[in-house]
Amino acid sequence: MRRRGNASEDIPETDLLKIDKDCLVDAKLQREYVQTVINICRERGIKVLWIKRTDTAHGVHYYIKISPPVGAMTANNLQYLLGDDSKRVGFNKARIESGLVEWSKLFERAGCRMTTIYRAVRVRMAQPQ
Repeated sequence: MRRRGNASEDIPETDLLKIDKDCLVDAKLQREYVQTVINICRERGIKVLWIKRTDTAHGVHYYIKISPPVGAMTANNLQYLLGDDSKRVGFNKARIESGLVEWSKLFERAGCRMTTIYRAVRVRMAQPQ
């Protein structure tokens, strides 16, 4: 079977990072995590617009909305740097390399509720009169 070039080139950019953490932490450590996410993204020229979380049977899923959107491999690498489950990162990499558009899956229980834990503040400048 002949492989085509880089199948990942066919995958659209994404503006949503998904992180699977198999542990629960206290509020102080979660605030530090949010700041770490913002810092790591900022170092790469990426703005974090919001962070939401859902509780899971084993821990937490974080959903991180970013701007500008990034390529799939960059998103997967960022997810790794932000503490995503390493096996999940490996599976995602294989999905990306095979050209699978839905490469980053997190499975939520029915009826789960997302909680916003961070939202970028929009500041409007006063118009001169």
